[in-house]
Amino acid sequence: MNIKTNVALKNLKGEEIKDDKGEVFTLGQALANIVVEDKIGGKMKLYILGTKLFQEKEIEVDSADLNLIKEALKKSETYGALILGQCEMLLENVKKEDTKTK
Repeated sequence: MNIKTNVALKNLKGEEIKDDKGEVFTLGQALANIVVEDKIGGKMKLYILGTKLFQEKEIEVDSADLNLIKEALKKSETYGALILGQCEMLLENVKKEDTKTK
């Protein structure tokens, strides 16, 4: 399964969210922050996954990694509903896209 990490997250008006530097805030950036802040799980695995999410435009994950990301997302207090909801919705689409290709 592929996660397109360069997808821009949007505000309620549908405009791209910008970070402190004025750059577009992406799914990969949000997920990377969520994963590396997770308090439970293998720290090295979370670090490697977080690094890939942050640095790459698209990453290949297996179902175990996708579940790890989703669990971190469920427990996250890093962001509010605007960011977390979009992340969850986009990850659900990853799973749906994977089932379409099989």
